[in-house]
Parts: sequence; structure tokens; C-alpha cells
Amino acid sequence: MFDLVKKLMAGPEAEPLSADEELRLAAAALLFRAVFVDGHADDDEIAMVRRILEDEFGLDADATAAFMVEAQSAAQSAGDLYGWTKRVNAHYSMDEKCYLMEKLWQVVLADDHVDDMESAMMRRLAGLIYVTAADSARARQAAQESKDT
Repeated sequence: MFDLVKKLMAGPEAEPLSADEELRLAAAALLFRAVFVDGHADDDEIAMVRRILEDEFGLDADATAAFMVEAQSAAQSAGDLYGWTKRVNAHYSMDEKCYLMEKLWQVVLADDHVDDMESAMMRRLAGLIYVTAADSARARQAAQESKDT
């Protein structure tokens, strides 16, 4: 398994990340920011990230575990959300951004509690990736409905 974080942090002489690797890391790092924003990494939220990564990226259990370590490290080492949202804005369509918001809401809702910090982060992320409040609300509703089924 490639070490995305080392590639991302390496100097210009290092092999660059592919666009696909960058987008996967950006999405996964944002998912982990949703886990940690309230100061408590809930087991249900982490399990939801694992499920999303397995389902969306088609990774097996070992690859998912390795990728989760890299994404968690990337999320915790980034000073802000801008670097990740910049990649999303550069490569995601509006439908993909709304889908990402749905996945982020799935993580936030996994523990059945939306803390003020989580809510604030979701509003900020929606603004940074140009998703309207209405689209974010629809993404939240879809996430809640998928949880209820």
C-alpha cells in the first residue's frame, strides 16, 4: 500500500500523488475531521468511516485499515479544511459534492448525536465546497434515511 501522507508531504522531487489518490485522501481526511471535530472519536463514527471507505473505494479490510491510518494522520496534521476542500472544488461535480456531504452527514449522525461543533463544521464545509444550505439539508435527510433502513 502506498504511503499517501508521505507522498503528500514530500518535496517536489518525490513522486506526486495521482489525482485519484489526492481525491480519495481529501474525502477520507474530511470524513475523519467529522469524527474528531467534537473532541471525541466515537466507535460508531469510526465504523461508519470504515464502511464508507470500503464501499466507495472498493478496498479490502487490510487496505482500508492502512488507508484509515493515513487519512486520520492527514486529517489531524492539516491546520484547516481549505487544502482538502480546494481539491474537492477542483475535481468534484455539484452532484459529487452533495454526495460527499451525505457521507459526511452519515459520519456525524452515526452516534445519534449532532454536537454544536459538528453542526458548525458541516455548515462551514458546505460553504467551502459551495453546497447550498438546502442541498446540505437534503444530504442530511438522505443520510438519516439510510441510517434508519
